Amino acid sequence: MKAFGSCHCGNITLQVASLPMEVTRCNCSLCRRYAGLWAYYEPGEVTIHYQNPVKSTYIWGDRDIEFHRCHNCGCVTHYTSTEKCPVKRIAVNARMADPKLLSDLKIREVDGASL
Repeated sequence: MKAFGSCHCGNITLQVASLPMEVTRCNCSLCRRYAGLWAYYEPGEVTIHYQNPVKSTYIWGDRDIEFHRCHNCGCVTHYTSTEKCPVKRIAVNARMADPKLLSDLKIREVDGASL
């Protein structure tokens, strides 16, 4: 696993099996507010460490995905698919990574607002 990033206070750190080739920026009502850049992985390809295991989650709409954020600094670090979702994945918020990592990544735009 490779270190990928952390929330602002360092409570949540993220490790990934490999660095992403691209990230997704979505304009749905939630992602545009979170300003996330999502890198997608299979569940076994991501390790999430919590210094203090208390975290906050948020589920809305079709209840397919659960957003995770640090209860201390508020950063949205990742989301996971729920049992209701047929596709099992973890989306890591690349905004938690060093900006140098993001400089060369392709950003794929998704029009989630129209879905």
